[in-house]
Amino acid sequence: MVTARIHMDARQKHRLARRAKLRGKSFSQEVQDAVALYLEVPVETQVELESLAKSANQAAGRMIKRLDATISHVDRILGEMEQRQSIPLIEKGTAACSHFR
Repeated sequence: MVTARIHMDARQKHRLARRAKLRGKSFSQEVQDAVALYLEVPVETQVELESLAKSANQAAGRMIKRLDATISHVDRILGEMEQRQSIPLIEKGTAACSHFR
């Protein structure tokens, strides 16, 4: 085994040290494992994975936007129903209401 000096930002070092501790390994072993995993993935696959990750993030963003719109719609409809019936259907802040937020 050879020694290599590497530079990383403080956040990366902290995350690697925490992960090593959780796994019961040394910091050096965690870095070796990370490098080994990185080198196992062909360059072509990395580009595909980056593209896939970007698409997944975009899809998640669209789903969150739709969910927010649905929640707003349900809140509006419940408010209209409450006004028509003049009695509260769901009290604000109750468990029944909070799962929609």
